[in-house]
Amino acid sequence: METPEMIESLRIENLGTISHAELGFSPGFTVITGETGAGKTMLLTSLNWLLGAQPRASLVAAGSESAVVEGTFLVDASAAAVVMEAGGVVEDGVVEAARIVPAQSRSKAHLGGRTVPAATLGTFGADLVSVHGQATQSRLRGEKAQREAVDEFGGKTHQAALQTYAKAWEEWEAATKDLEIWEENFETRQRRREVLEHLSEEFQALAPEDGEFEELTATISRLSNVENLRENATAALVALDDDSEIQVGANALVDIALRAMEKVTQQDGSLADLADMVASASYSLGEATRELGIYLRDLNADPQALQVALSRRAAFTDLSLKVAVEPDALGSAWRDVETELGGMQDSEEHRQHLMNAVEKTGAALETAGAKLHAQREKTAATLTKAINRELKGLNMPETRVEIMVELGEPAASGADTIEFLMQPHAKAPLLPLAEAASGGELSRIMLALEVSLADTPGTSASRGAIPNNNQNPKRTFVFDEVDAGIGGQAGIEVGKRLARLAKDYQVIVVTHLAQVAAFANLQIQVSKSKGESQLEPLNPEARREELARMISGSQLTDTALRHADELLAQADVAQSEV
Repeated sequence: METPEMIESLRIENLGTISHAELGFSPGFTVITGETGAGKTMLLTSLNWLLGAQPRASLVAAGSESAVVEGTFLVDASAAAVVMEAGGVVEDGVVEAARIVPAQSRSKAHLGGRTVPAATLGTFGADLVSVHGQATQSRLRGEKAQREAVDEFGGKTHQAALQTYAKAWEEWEAATKDLEIWEENFETRQRRREVLEHLSEEFQALAPEDGEFEELTATISRLSNVENLRENATAALVALDDDSEIQVGANALVDIALRAMEKVTQQDGSLADLADMVASASYSLGEATRELGIYLRDLNADPQALQVALSRRAAFTDLSLKVAVEPDALGSAWRDVETELGGMQDSEEHRQHLMNAVEKTGAALETAGAKLHAQREKTAATLTKAINRELKGLNMPETRVEIMVELGEPAASGADTIEFLMQPHAKAPLLPLAEAASGGELSRIMLALEVSLADTPGTSASRGAIPNNNQNPKRTFVFDEVDAGIGGQAGIEVGKRLARLAKDYQVIVVTHLAQVAAFANLQIQVSKSKGESQLEPLNPEARREELARMISGSQLTDTALRHADELLAQADVAQSEV
């Protein structure tokens, strides 16, 4: 037989009035009983700490440095994966969790032997333990918890509709966001477009090319220094080519040297390379002389050309400052401006595309919402019957719960408004659960709901219901004051329901009712002596006496003992029928 997922043991040190306690839990139905103020609440507090709840240092026992809570859990693959992802160890399906809460500093959480964030404990416990107390019952008054209950109760078709809607909502939200961003940036784009259009006009008027600025600078330098250039170029030409009586030009001298080298190479071939060098120099000097002549011939002062070059260079400089690039890179900048501007020409087409996407995803969302609405109506009707059937068994035969599902505006959770209504008796009007239910009634409605959810395959881990069949892991339900405001036969019916739930799940209940406690497989008594709480699992005889005290108050009477025996016998019969 597969080991059920459950809380196996709990150890507490220095928490409130509990200096030290060690408890082992059974897979079935465990009740925790004791007088008010004995310390029952500390048990639930310790468990909540192990499940990631925010601890309060004020609960550390006076005079102690810290409170310590340790728990042993039998886990399924999902919870084990959380442990291993956090670096912890799972041994034979068993995980150790701990919480250390110092009186003066931050708390520490441990899981599988590793220090982890408290949130990791919450993730770990979400699939294992579902705690139901007065806070949980209060949440049931809210629309969110009521909607989640309906969705959790739904079967495969319902869950598929939920997933389809969630995907449609995500796609519609993304499309809407894209359009909103586009529209929010519309004015900015318009201003940018105007800037680009003005720059484009300037670029088109200037028509710059990359590298042109350097050429303009060289042209300006030449036109600005024509006389100096002519003087120095002429001097160079004269030095190269003048054969006057005053001096002999370099060309003539090199020619002399070349002829001499030609002669010596005839007598000594080793000088051939030197002769080639002289010949190369003669050729180079000749080319230089020719080019200088051409240069001097074309070197003319041109004030108009100089002015044009100066003006163009100034235009380059101004435009380069506007677009923040080097003047020689204006050609590339021009192409960039035209590319960006061209992209903006398609802006309206893009807006239409975004609007079409919003319309398309909106239609898909509406369709998904309608299908989810239909599923929720069916599920709500079935859940209504299940809850009302349980309420009759919980001694509330005249009370009727009805779940209303109304189609409204789309939201992340669907397009429905879901509300639990309650009719205390046939002549009373149907009113919202938040207005109509007393604490005791709400406790029983919560139990009826939880039993109904536990009997039906669901998907939500946040509330804790899971499919009730042998192929799915068992888990733990913890109820605090589920019997608040009730007694007598109603208490017996609550006990029956909890015992029924315990056939498939571990159930731990804090109760003050003997009628509920009688149905338990294990009873733990919490008592207080000299300011300290003691926790003790009761053997059959001690349990009989504790039930009798719960019935009669503090006195142990023969009548109370007989009543306790009757309750235990009644519980045995009822459990055999579950």
